[in-house]
Amino acid sequence: MKYAYKLMDSPVGQLTLVANGDSLAAILWENDKPNRVRVGDMVEANDRPVLVETARQLTEYFAGTRHEFDLPLDFHGTEFQKQVWHALLTIPFGQTRSYSEIAAQIGNVNAVRAVGAANGRNPISIVAPCHRVIGASGELTGFAGGLANKMLLLSLEAGQTSLEAAADRQMPTQPRAVEVKPRTRPARAATTPDYGVQASLFGN
Repeated sequence: MKYAYKLMDSPVGQLTLVANGDSLAAILWENDKPNRVRVGDMVEANDRPVLVETARQLTEYFAGTRHEFDLPLDFHGTEFQKQVWHALLTIPFGQTRSYSEIAAQIGNVNAVRAVGAANGRNPISIVAPCHRVIGASGELTGFAGGLANKMLLLSLEAGQTSLEAAADRQMPTQPRAVEVKPRTRPARAATTPDYGVQASLFGN
């Protein structure tokens, strides 16, 4: 079966939404590297229901009215990559994780570099929020969509800006890191393991 795609204009550039059957298989950036995400032959299908629904939910996200996505996802990669990508789905809106925290969450604390590599190959950008993974000291690190877009997405989730408004102004050449404050709320009970600092962009 060929993959189906739909182009979507957005405040972070033109996105290519890709479906495999009835599931979302990829969201590719306008200037994505050709081999970052491998998909098969594609045919344009603007009326494919999952692609229409993905575009609708993304539009709501960019407008600041949607905090969670509800879409059938189809990840293709190694078992390790899938572990990392599924871990991304657990990062709440407005919060961040470090690469070491993701490594601890998947039970492999020594795989920090491998987590970074898998994060960089996340096929379903934004929906599987690889933009919420930052350096241990809070600095913004490499991002397939570009650091300016990473900063915009984090700022949107922090309630600091609207992407639609931000798209109308010129972005700085070197985006500043988003300050990430450690949580102050009590740790959860031992029966529910805590996979690292709940670094909240809201300052919680």
